[in-house]
Amino acid sequence: MLRRFAWTLALGLALAQGSTTPDSSPITAILVLEEDVIEDGQILSYVGSQPYPVATEKELRVLIKKLAREPKRPRFVLQDGRWRGVEKKGLAFDEAEVLAAYREALANGRKSFRLPVRYLPPTPSLKDLYALGIREHLATGETDFRGSSRERAHNLLLASSKLDGLLIPPGTFSFNQALGPITEEEGYKEAFVIVGDRTEQGVGGGVCQVSTTLFRAFFLAGLPIKERHAHSYQVAYYKPTGLDAAVIQPYKDLKVVNDTPGHILVQRSVVGTRLRFHLFGTKDREVRWEGPFISDRKPPLPPREIPAPSLPPGVRKQVDFAAEGARVEVRRTVRYRDGRVLENKVVSVYRPWGAVYLVGPTPPPEAPPAPPAQGGGAP
Repeated sequence: MLRRFAWTLALGLALAQGSTTPDSSPITAILVLEEDVIEDGQILSYVGSQPYPVATEKELRVLIKKLAREPKRPRFVLQDGRWRGVEKKGLAFDEAEVLAAYREALANGRKSFRLPVRYLPPTPSLKDLYALGIREHLATGETDFRGSSRERAHNLLLASSKLDGLLIPPGTFSFNQALGPITEEEGYKEAFVIVGDRTEQGVGGGVCQVSTTLFRAFFLAGLPIKERHAHSYQVAYYKPTGLDAAVIQPYKDLKVVNDTPGHILVQRSVVGTRLRFHLFGTKDREVRWEGPFISDRKPPLPPREIPAPSLPPGVRKQVDFAAEGARVEVRRTVRYRDGRVLENKVVSVYRPWGAVYLVGPTPPPEAPPAPPAQGGGAP
């Protein structure tokens, strides 16, 4: 009994001095995690815990530094065929408060204690999004940029990243306004763009793949289309044909109306060479579409060659593909939950197009072979 009292007294003195004995038995620090999720249109809260054995205050200091984190913005993830809204709250620890809880647990002979933690919700939080009407998946638009040049891929990935996480309020949406300037100062590079009946180098080549992908998501979500322009010809990247959207700042824009009950969240994903935009909001309609219906076909034009001094001599590189001219129609039926039914169509008239090749400089002519040596002697 005397020995136990002495040990307890020594422990008390050690705690008062702010240290622990080197051979202290491990005590479990329990981190309680609070997470919000959106499932099936409802927001739910989950509470879980994670144990962390610690033997000394030094280990505890290391632990809370490791556990501290910044909040991560909400994302929707596809799991087992269902979309779930998730977020990761930030975790902040006050070292003095944590050490006090640890010492109190030791002093009272407890084998565990709850880590004091402050939760840092992201901005906006999942609850903020839910309050804005972001509750379920509306539609996904997709295109493939396989075969793009490095500069074109850079531009479309840069532009699409600027729209990731975009919140679209009720009313008219402008692609050009949401994206901002397409300039070298914004990080865009020169790549091939379509200008009328020509394919030429221009800053931001590839951005039209971003507007096309987003247009497809809007179309499949049943949003009214206020402004949309087809490309001059059927671009190979945009299959199926008839669902492309060309933009040229400031002359051509993509505009739609968010007439859903709340905001719409735009979320980008890139898998390999597939670019996708997922839309989330409040679903109040069903969409059915059919097509493309193709008529007035015209054969492609002859191929064209563009001199490219940057290519090695004699190199010929295809940068655009032949396409037939045609009238293309895609039809859509939108059925609202209030009983309204709207039928509309997207019509595109494409001109015939020829394949385009970049051609390096003409190789220098080969030197003629040396004449054979003349032999001497009498005939």
